[in-house]
Amino acid sequence: MTYLITGASRGIGLELTLLALEQGHHVHAVARDPNRSGGLNSARKDFPELIQIHKCDVTDQAELQELQEVLGEQVIDVLINNAGVMTSTDEGLLNLTLEDLRTTLEVNSIAPLNVSRTFLPNLKSSNQPKLVNITSQMGSIQDNSSGGYYAYRMSKSALNMFNMSFSKDYPEIVSLALHPGWVRTEMGGRNAPVITRESARGLLKVIEDSGLENSGSFLNYKGESLHW
Repeated sequence: MTYLITGASRGIGLELTLLALEQGHHVHAVARDPNRSGGLNSARKDFPELIQIHKCDVTDQAELQELQEVLGEQVIDVLINNAGVMTSTDEGLLNLTLEDLRTTLEVNSIAPLNVSRTFLPNLKSSNQPKLVNITSQMGSIQDNSSGGYYAYRMSKSALNMFNMSFSKDYPEIVSLALHPGWVRTEMGGRNAPVITRESARGLLKVIEDSGLENSGSFLNYKGESLHW
């Protein structure tokens, strides 16, 4: 199978890339600055025939279009929208800057939509296409019992809605909104209980096991359904 993974230079994206390579899949690893990723550089040496690394800012339409032209008509079986941000001011309402709000929505909500439609023809060429949006339980309205983190929560709720609409409009493509857990990454912090490999391994299993009957679902990395 062939994967395209955004935000592949570190954290969950890098771990998903490495695990997919270890399983023998081809991976298009997309990152804003891949040359600064020791993990991707090592993967290039270890899996030279399986990985292609692409420098692309997913919020830049020109760079996305250039990447689409590079891929041409290559088949993408699994597209994983993983790139995401949580800004430093996003803790309380009065701290949040409008600039950071716009940035968060741009990266976490708008970019996945745009990436998905840019590579939709490549997905449609697959016999078993799957679109995966890495979301967060913090995007759940029903589960929000602590407030705060306005920009991040709003952006992930919007991403969940995109996933649901996509699943209705393209019923032939499995579309999943997956929560990776509270993961020990730069974003999640060192107190997070889930390590990246555990999360990535669970995510890939959920992706592999999911069929059209699961399309539109909001699940965690263990395959458990989450409240909207």
